[in-house]
This record gives sequence, C-alpha cells and structure tokens, in this order.
Amino acid sequence: MADASLSAAALLAEIHSESLQSLLAAVRTESSQPGLTHIPALEAHLTGVNARRTARDWSLNRGDVIEVQGPAASGKTHFVYHTLLTCLLPEKHTDTELGGWGKAAILVDTDGTFNIRRLHELLVSRLRRFLGDDDPADATMPPLEDLATRCLRNLYVFRPTSSAQLAITLLHLPKYHVTEPRLQHKEIGLLVIDSMSAFYWRDRYTLEQLRDAADNSRGRPPPNPLFHVLKALAKFRMSHRPVILMTNWGLNPLAKPSANGEPSSPFYRQHLHPFPAPFEPHGASEAISSLEASQQRDGDAQPVTTGAAGGSRTAQPSLSILPLHYHITLHPSPIDPFPVSYSLADALRLEEMRAVLVKKGEIKGLVRTPGDDTIGEFTFRIGDREVLVDPDEGP
Repeated sequence: MADASLSAAALLAEIHSESLQSLLAAVRTESSQPGLTHIPALEAHLTGVNARRTARDWSLNRGDVIEVQGPAASGKTHFVYHTLLTCLLPEKHTDTELGGWGKAAILVDTDGTFNIRRLHELLVSRLRRFLGDDDPADATMPPLEDLATRCLRNLYVFRPTSSAQLAITLLHLPKYHVTEPRLQHKEIGLLVIDSMSAFYWRDRYTLEQLRDAADNSRGRPPPNPLFHVLKALAKFRMSHRPVILMTNWGLNPLAKPSANGEPSSPFYRQHLHPFPAPFEPHGASEAISSLEASQQRDGDAQPVTTGAAGGSRTAQPSLSILPLHYHITLHPSPIDPFPVSYSLADALRLEEMRAVLVKKGEIKGLVRTPGDDTIGEFTFRIGDREVLVDPDEGP
C-alpha cells in the first residue's frame, strides 16, 4: 500500500502544473501583441526582425526583454517616459484613436530620478495632440487633466535602494498584483527598471570585500547581487509576460578612437555581471542560447542562428537566467564642432543656427538583436512639452 502511495505521488510529481496567471499570459502571448511602440522606424525594424524570429506579424511580443543603453544625457529617461505613456494610454477615447495599450505599468525607479510632473506634462501634451484643447461648452467631454489622471492611476512606482531590495520587490510583484485592489483586475503590460546600473559601484565594492573574506577562509565566493535580481526578473517574466524595459549606463565603448583617425564604436561593453552580453565574444553563445530557450518555452520553436560574428550555427539551450530580445543604444545626434580655421566672427555668425540644432534635442537610436546581423536606426526629439517621434512632427 505504501509502495502504491509512493508511486502515485511520484506520478503526480511528474505532471506539469502552472498558475492560472501563467496560463493566461501564455495564451495572450500567442494570440495578440501587447501594443505598438509608436516610433515609426523602430516599429518597422522590430516587425521585420520579429517576423524572422517568431513568424509573427507584429513588432513586440509579451515577455520581450529590451535593454536601453547610453551615456548620460542620451535620452534614456525620455524614451522610458514615451514607452510608459504608450502603455498607460487607452486604445481610444470616445471616437478618437489614441493608440495606447490600455494596460498597467510598473516602474522601478532605482536611480531616484523619476519626475511625475514631467511625465504628466508629456501625457497632457500627447492627449492635446490627439484630442485638441478642452472645450468648456462640451459638458460630455472630461477635461484633459481628468483623463490624464485616470491614465496615471495605472502607473505603480517602486523605489528600492539596493540590489537586495530590488530583487525582493520583483519577487513580491505577483502578490502585489493580486492584492492591490486597483491593480488586481488589470494586465501588467510593461515593467521598467531605471536603471540596472544604479547599484553597480556599491555592489562591486561589497562583492570584492566578500570575496576577500571567502579567500581568507577558503570558502565559496558569494554570487553577485545582480544574480538574484535577474532570477527574480526572469520568474516574473514567465508568470506575467510584461514587456520588460531596462536602462543601463554606457561606460566603456566597444572600440576607442584609433591612431589613424577611425572613430570610436557607437556601442558599449557590458559592465554588469551576470547580465546578457550577446554582442561580445564571451557572452554571445550563452545569450543566443538563452533567447532560443525562451522562445521554445514561449511556444516558438524557431531556431536562432548566429550571424557573421560567431559563424552560422544553431544555438544550444543554456541555463542563462534572463533572455535579451533587443538592445537599443541611444546617442544625442552629433553636432560638428567649428573648424579650427573659423574666426570668432564666423562662429558668432553661425551661433544661432547651432543653437537651433541643440534645442532640437534629436536622439538617435541603434537597435540590435541577438543572432541577427541587421541594425535598425530610429530618431526621436525631446521637446519642451513633448517627445516627438515622427520626423514630420513640429514642436
């Protein structure tokens, strides 16, 4: 009888089980996209890559992981704001298409720089572009401020102050989702971490101290605190399938300017560890294997092959923690310096024209995908009250 009981328990243990939340997220992943990016050139590039990668005819999939890297003042924060607003806006308001995702968004503000007033200003400006100014005579139309407030009620902001708090916050999100009354009946469409590098120097110092202690005691060195963050992030990705957007510092260019005048690389090395590094020799194979494994778990059995950098081959599954689907590098559009031959009078004469270019606030983005050789390009502009994503849009 005991043997039969043990046998039944062993059989039950082999049966795959998952939560209803995970099942719903998986069904949504196969049936529809989370929404559009509303940056035309970026949308076109992602749609083409996704068609090759998964045979789907849309740009983003639920559960896609996007890293946005760039130096200081490169537009990362405003790219985050644009994506947050796109997620929070409804698809339509009365009879006007707004093009939003109509979903809740989670922002983990590790840098402590999130500005709700700026986000509100950008939101109202975008609504005004779609709906026009308030009409006091039309009592059926709520003021733009009221509509903006309703949108912002679907934004949830967390401010951890260490990697340990960040990991615990991510682990707690599923429980928060089902217990928070305003959130429990909504889909979390977007999870933003701004930035993954916030605790880099502190963690590096702590890890060096712990490793010295482990060496002295001949014990096992501790894992990097980021390991627990990525593990928690991967778990939330599998259960809820939000689009995950992570910003990251650009510290070290892949290539510095050479003596013969060749410019530095527009891309940066990955300084975080462990973290996907699909465009560097030491991390390419693992990152591509992780991407393939995630596609198979998501129901996409399409093999991922490396490009010219690693030779054409089918990637093998790996134990990498978190897949990376897209990497975006941002830079302010360069403004050429005055030639050395210019006089002060020449510089003063052209000063107004250069001031216009500076005020234009144009940002250039380069998009790379692990296992795909194509590099996409897009631009957006940071205005006084708007993030302008179409080249034809005026301030």
